[in-house]
Amino acid sequence: MESTLIQKTIGELILDTRRASNMSITQLSELSGVNRGAISRLENNDVKRPEFAAIYALSVALQISFDEIVHYYVDTEKRSDVLLHILSVSIQQNSDIDLIRKVATKYLEAPNEDSFDLTEKLYQYIGSIEDPSIRLSLYTLIIDHSRSHGIMPYIAKGLYQKYLIERNDFSKLKETYYSGKYILHYIEFLSQQDRIELYYKLGIHAFNLRIYMESIDHCKRVLGEEDGLSPYKIYALGILRDANFCIEDYKEAEMYSIQYKQFNYLNYPHTKEHVVLMDAQFAAKKGDAEKAIEILLSFLETCSDTHIVSAYRQLLQLYLQQNNHTGIKDTLDKCKEIVPIANSNNPFICSMYGDLLKIKGECYLTLGDYAQCIELMVESASWYSKVNDTKKEKECLNVIMRINLEHRVSPQTTFEKLSKYFIQSAKEMEG
Repeated sequence: MESTLIQKTIGELILDTRRASNMSITQLSELSGVNRGAISRLENNDVKRPEFAAIYALSVALQISFDEIVHYYVDTEKRSDVLLHILSVSIQQNSDIDLIRKVATKYLEAPNEDSFDLTEKLYQYIGSIEDPSIRLSLYTLIIDHSRSHGIMPYIAKGLYQKYLIERNDFSKLKETYYSGKYILHYIEFLSQQDRIELYYKLGIHAFNLRIYMESIDHCKRVLGEEDGLSPYKIYALGILRDANFCIEDYKEAEMYSIQYKQFNYLNYPHTKEHVVLMDAQFAAKKGDAEKAIEILLSFLETCSDTHIVSAYRQLLQLYLQQNNHTGIKDTLDKCKEIVPIANSNNPFICSMYGDLLKIKGECYLTLGDYAQCIELMVESASWYSKVNDTKKEKECLNVIMRINLEHRVSPQTTFEKLSKYFIQSAKEMEG
């Protein structure tokens, strides 16, 4: 009964719109490509299950909105293949997200296929959608549907894909890290490859948040899962080395550094530059600052753009510790050759660039160039703000305030720079 009513409504919608447009059935047939008999039967409610292709063609000819037609149609359509097609067209038509979810929900409820199979097909289809906001909404739908139907593998897979999308929002790095950790409750339902990738991504995520012990734990799990050799295993060793170095467990850091060095530079060329930078850090920690400086100066002659920022940051830090003004000035001058980073979708690169700007600011403070120091600290704070690193952001702002309290600088200029900074920061928070 409900089916007849809704189909009658579609027929009436076509009929009323055609008449309001002063269009004959023949004219509508010519415009839409749908034959006159089919239009007549539809308008008279003689078609039990009108084909969506015909309805869509008529709606285009009559200038009826796509979303309106779909709202009518999906309430009675039960065939999964047709609903999946409508979902695809809805996305192509940039339909409202609520309509897209409605169609996807009807698809998951289709009675002609098993619920698990429908969920699997929708999950695979979502991977082909370009718009991340639509993917996120549909993965959330899959998670909710899978929970209500006890489909454990797709709770896990949906949560994982949701995490991969949400972790790109740098303003919520901490929140998305904990949502990523929640997936560990369902880890046994992920494939081995997905488990390895999840552990690694959580490892680098925790490292970026400076939660080093958890980073170490996640990356050790990568090594436990990975039987052979993969990029993730190499990356995990690099993080284990760096995270242990950050917590000052230099013995463990050196152990992982040795393992990291064993990989063939020809197959993994990026490892060579990582090793050189870490060797310089080990030398400095062992008290041989001159050796570390020598390593870095030699490295800067040939290194790639990827690692030049880290190398200059380390070098400036060493010169600053030595109070070597000549070395500082020379390095600051060379730093001008670095192409400024306009933007980055990698939080590690954002933090690394912020670190370079901060150490440069500290160097100018040592040299007594307060204006340049303030300029760099504001810029550094901006980069830390992008990745929600409030601790380092506040450190930069504190340096600026301390300069104004302790030295003769123009407060007007400082306040103008800070005002621009806070306005820009507020805009970025609004998205």
